[in-house]
Parts: sequence; C-alpha cells; structure tokens
Amino acid sequence: MDTVESPLIETDPLLASERRNDEFKGYMMMAASALGFAANSACVKALALSKFPSLEIVFARSVVQLGLGLLACLFCRVNPLGTQQHRWLVVRGVAGAIGNACFFYAVTVMTLGDATVVFFTGPVFSALFASWMLGEPYGLFDRVASVVCLLGVAMVVRPQGQMGWGAVSALVGAMSGALAYCVVRKVGTGVHPMVHVVYFGALSFVGSAVMMFLVQEPRMPVAMSEWALMLALGGFAFVGQALLNRGLQLAPTGPATLMRNLDVVFAFILGITLFDEIPSWMAVLGALTIIACTVAMGLHKWGKRSLT
Repeated sequence: MDTVESPLIETDPLLASERRNDEFKGYMMMAASALGFAANSACVKALALSKFPSLEIVFARSVVQLGLGLLACLFCRVNPLGTQQHRWLVVRGVAGAIGNACFFYAVTVMTLGDATVVFFTGPVFSALFASWMLGEPYGLFDRVASVVCLLGVAMVVRPQGQMGWGAVSALVGAMSGALAYCVVRKVGTGVHPMVHVVYFGALSFVGSAVMMFLVQEPRMPVAMSEWALMLALGGFAFVGQALLNRGLQLAPTGPATLMRNLDVVFAFILGITLFDEIPSWMAVLGALTIIACTVAMGLHKWGKRSLT
C-alpha cells in the first residue's frame, strides 16, 4: 500500500476505515513474526552451544528458507524473481542477509536477551530511514519515543553486559535490517511477500556459503536433534519473514517495526526457560520501557489516523 496519503483516502470514511483495518492487521502480523523470530533465535543459541559457527547457522537457515520460499511461489503461481523492482529487491536481500548474519554472530557470543535487545535498536533506524526514503512523518512524539526506546536498550545492556564485538555486530545488524524493512515498504504491495523471502534466502545462501569457508570451520550435524534444530531454524525464519514482509506492506514502517520489539520479551522468556539466562531487574525494566514505547507509538499513529 502506498505510504502517501491521497485526498481520497482522507475524505472517504469507508476507505479510511479500510486502511486502518489493514494497518491493524499489519501490526498483528508483525507481532506474530516477532514470536517466530524469537523461536528462530532460540534455535541459533542452541546450535551455538553445540559448537556450530554462526555463518554455518546462517547457511542452514537460508537453505530451508529459500526452499520453502520457492515452494510457496510455485504453490501461489508467483514468479520467484518478481516482475519489477529487481534492483530494490537485491538491495533488500543484501541488507537483510547482512543484518541476519550480524545478529546470529551476536547471539553466539552474548546472552539471547542482550543480543536481541541491542539488535532491536533497529526500529529507531527504520523510523529515520522511512522519513527519508518514504516521506513518512517523524514528529516530536516519535523522536521522544525513539530516545526513550534507546534508554531502555541502555538499561538492558548494563555495565556488566557484553559490549564487545557482539554488541557492535548487533548494532550493524540493526541498521542493515532497518534498511531492508524500508525497502520492503518502498517497493510496496506490487511485490509478493514470497518474492522477498526468495531474494533474502538466495543472497543469504550465496554470501554465507562463501564466507563460512573463508573465515570459519563448518561441521556437519551428527545427532538427529542437531538436524531437527537446523530444520526448525529455517522453518521459524520462513514463517517470521513471510509475516514480517506482509505486515510491513500493510502498516507504516516506524510503528510496524517497533511492534517487532515484542521479540525482546519473547527472547527473554526463552532465554530464562531454555538457557537459564536470568536477567537483572535493570534488564527487565529496560525491556518494559521498550515495549511501552512500542505501544505508545502504535496508539499515537492509530489515533492520528482515526481523526482523518
């Protein structure tokens, strides 16, 4: 859906209501994608604890995701290469692949909760990129909420936290991911969500296949549990990516990507229950601050729409 509001949309109550309903669906898809990506991150952590290098984990995800994406395109009778916007699809795929690789590395060297919350400075970057690339409003309320969101991140990445290469990698991943999200919005609904999945999976496949042999030492899975984790990794990523792409097309970029901060809550829950990573009270306060900003920005955008 085009991000520029036309006079027709603003003056026709039925069209305005339909647009708000689409945006609400987009928000819900973003929330569901957060759960899928949190489960994906838990698989990454489990594989890292089994001594699999991060780029091999990226490779495993891309293989499953690319295969499922191609099957989905066949089922939906969609050209996996797309029919337009090829340049932007490549940019989206490259940016997404870099962001994914950086985040996976961060998860392997940091706690699941800390890596996730540093990575989720991305919504701040996406709101900024959207104001430049898409002309979306980024007013005082959005700026204040973004700053408060960053303060929440600072609470989680506390002084005793890991602020080494893992945190730097997570920040680079956040910026790359934010660019990818904005490109999805820029190409609009004319590109099927599965085409985005295919481009992302293909470029991630090529990049990780080359890099893992150059900078790391991959190893073959042995136990059935390791193979199962590899498959689950790609499956959760596929579902999360499909919901993410569609959600981004339906909802404004800034509040939509901020919805994905729910991933932070899910990551802490999975970190506690699966890996005994007990967060401090400061980390919990920071996570709650981030969620509060997410809800505030979403309601603020929704309220402004309802007045038009």
